[in-house]
Amino acid sequence: MSTTYRDILKWGDKREHKVDKPTLNLIKEKFSLTDQDINNTYKTGNNEVKVTKECTLDAKIIEQLTAIVGTENIATDDYARASHAYGKCYTDLLHLRNGNIPTPPDAVVYPRNTDDVVSIVKICNEHNIAITPFGGSSSVTRGVETPKGGISLDMTKHFNSVIEVNEINSTATVQSGMYGPAYEDFLNERGFTCGHFPQSFEYSTVGGWLAAKGAGQASTGYGKIEHMVLAVKAVTPAGVIDTKCYPASAQGWDLHQLFAGSEGTLGVIVEVTMKIRKHLPQNTKHASFVFKNFETAVEAMRIVMQSGIGLPHLYRISDPEETEVAFKTKGFDGTLADRALNMLGYKSGERCLMFVAVEGAKGYTKQVIGSLKKITRKRGGFFIGASPTKKWLEQRYSSAYMRDPLMDLGIMTDTLETAVMWDKLIPVWSAVRSYLKSRPKTVVMVHISHVYENGANLYFTFLSPMKREDDVKEYLEYHKGLIDTINESGGSLSHHHGVGRALAPWMEKQLGAENMKLMQAIKNHLDPNGIMNPGNTLGLTP
Repeated sequence: MSTTYRDILKWGDKREHKVDKPTLNLIKEKFSLTDQDINNTYKTGNNEVKVTKECTLDAKIIEQLTAIVGTENIATDDYARASHAYGKCYTDLLHLRNGNIPTPPDAVVYPRNTDDVVSIVKICNEHNIAITPFGGSSSVTRGVETPKGGISLDMTKHFNSVIEVNEINSTATVQSGMYGPAYEDFLNERGFTCGHFPQSFEYSTVGGWLAAKGAGQASTGYGKIEHMVLAVKAVTPAGVIDTKCYPASAQGWDLHQLFAGSEGTLGVIVEVTMKIRKHLPQNTKHASFVFKNFETAVEAMRIVMQSGIGLPHLYRISDPEETEVAFKTKGFDGTLADRALNMLGYKSGERCLMFVAVEGAKGYTKQVIGSLKKITRKRGGFFIGASPTKKWLEQRYSSAYMRDPLMDLGIMTDTLETAVMWDKLIPVWSAVRSYLKSRPKTVVMVHISHVYENGANLYFTFLSPMKREDDVKEYLEYHKGLIDTINESGGSLSHHHGVGRALAPWMEKQLGAENMKLMQAIKNHLDPNGIMNPGNTLGLTP
């Protein structure tokens, strides 16, 4: 078994994807790189893991934890601790490539059942030992780091089953450590779908979806995760929170919603009861369009969402630069179809792609896609068939795996997303693009992928050559300016990635002092000793 830093930092199942030739040619063109530059790989992390900080837990605590879960469910070796010290934030990956793990957890514990979790939380609360709930390790906001050491509580080994499917109620109760594909396969076999497909789907868990308040790529139709969850069971230092399942109620606050976006700061999510939907892939309708510019594409999208025709599930626009990159890397540039689009006024560098998929009953999908096509055509959308959307869906998860080989080439590549109201969308898009472009030789791709009647998200992907001599400091300075620009121009801190520690310094400015005090009061009640995911997660303090 390999135990290198790269084994930890690689996405998912560690598939070694190389940069494909069209993308490589684009990078060389955009960044003026030579073949020698490309062959000069950068900090690939292939050396063996070595953790210099020793476990600081008292031997008696280790004995107590071992008595609870068994020797096979507790680990203090270097690799286990290192692999639970970081998620997939860009700075996390840089630290791993640099072999830098200053604050690993003292131990990794794999609870077998809820009683184990209750016992572990009780011991840690009595001795002020930090607990960081751990799932698929896909956090991009520094959400699973362990600055206070303590216990990384890995839920994936044993909490990975569906407890119940209630077909009458269209609900499923599932353990928090179950990975997306296993959950979806289980439901598909029974004629249902979970409806939640984030880009991290293959390597993220149900508990992580809720803790980070995530959104799947079909969220325009199915909703974000907080819209799907009906009840939660969570173990907190103050006791077990086990909410009842109702379609809706007027019984004070919906307490299960406290754990949506809580990022492990309140307790350990052990079970989630979710809505499920009929799985009818044979009825899905797809459509793809090209618009002359981003503004008209956004206007068409807004009108569709406010028209009352029904909701598409996948609904996505790529801005001009993202569209240009897609056309170049897919070999579309210079083709007969490309020249025809340019002649019709859909010009390179200005045009935008739109992808649509509608799921559900046959009559519904037919009606929604038909009405959407009419609205879109009236706003200048040129229909280009179903194939582009279908092809995009085929690679919707694997495109994320390109990050590692790009970093091998010394390319800074990261993403950041925000939510905006419709009247702020174009100004935020323009302001953030301008900031990102202020860095020389930077490719900035933007898309809308989660859409509402009142607004949408903006998802920014940027690529630029690293300054190799000080990679972490350089990124943090650039990132700070990016978050400041989003805040100042009217966007939210996050739409679905969460806050973690990366965005925590902006929380009070974004929410206001009184709102932060309210969040802190809730934490103080459920976690009075501040042991749950401590270290400024969400901007909360012990």
